[in-house]
Amino acid sequence: MKDAVEALRSVFMEHAQGKTKTYPRVHIPFDDYDGSIGYLEAAVDNLGMSISKIASLYHSNPANGLPRIVALITASRIDNGLPIAIMDGNYLTMLRTGAVSALASDFLSKKSVETVGIMGAGVQGRGQLMGLAEIRKIRKVLVYDISTSASEKFAQEMSKLLHVDVKVASSPKEMAECDIISSATPAREPLIVEELIHPGLHINSVGIGAGLGKREVDFKILQKLKIVVDDLKTARVDALHEAFRDNLVTDRDIYASLGDLVAGKKKGRVDDGETTIFVSSGIGIQDAAVAKLAFDRAVQNNVGRKFNFFD
Repeated sequence: MKDAVEALRSVFMEHAQGKTKTYPRVHIPFDDYDGSIGYLEAAVDNLGMSISKIASLYHSNPANGLPRIVALITASRIDNGLPIAIMDGNYLTMLRTGAVSALASDFLSKKSVETVGIMGAGVQGRGQLMGLAEIRKIRKVLVYDISTSASEKFAQEMSKLLHVDVKVASSPKEMAECDIISSATPAREPLIVEELIHPGLHINSVGIGAGLGKREVDFKILQKLKIVVDDLKTARVDALHEAFRDNLVTDRDIYASLGDLVAGKKKGRVDDGETTIFVSSGIGIQDAAVAKLAFDRAVQNNVGRKFNFFD
């Protein structure tokens, strides 16, 4: 995770300098099956790599013993277009999503953090906490999930993994005491509402919209927050699509992109009284950064199966 945070720091610097190519996610909904498949493309010049990711979200899968999210990444060389790897995308998606929230929090959260709140006790929630543990000394964690058993399992596992006190929250309202709230859920009704907002709070939302009916954050509170996005062009049509459509947020309400902060074009948190939010659409350069890490380590350690497409 530490290496992933630094890889994303580097790739967002490249993004701010115009040395990347990234495109908004394309979704194909399958309403009859309560699911959708998304397609994400990006390239990073200095990595020499282009990636394509196919990620599906099917809400009914867990009831059938299947994962809610399934992802696959293919990587190609940008100098000749040849494919170089096919990778599982589930772990890498968790890794890059946790790392990008951590990177944003490094700029936007207070330096002294007592309590962190995690909304969603799934794989992504674990990644969120793992990332935050790399950039802040955390004393206490509250976790909330609609499944109490999932929260209890999360608390047990993450307490042991990170050596931090993790407690189960019985409702989202308990998150009002948190310095950072990271939310990674498929919630269709807001979990982060005005009652939770207080001076000094930083929010990471990675499940805010994406045009899929998800709404973990009440869009009506956005104008009260200092908003940072991973990419403005993408945010308009992805994570904040409905908010832009309904005129609840405009370009003027977006303080900065994450690349602006990394490149020093704008400051992050100016004082401890600010209330900030990082809205992540999840852009492809994030996947490219961690895919390059995985590819390089696989080659170094002779991990994986080699094959030739063109024999």
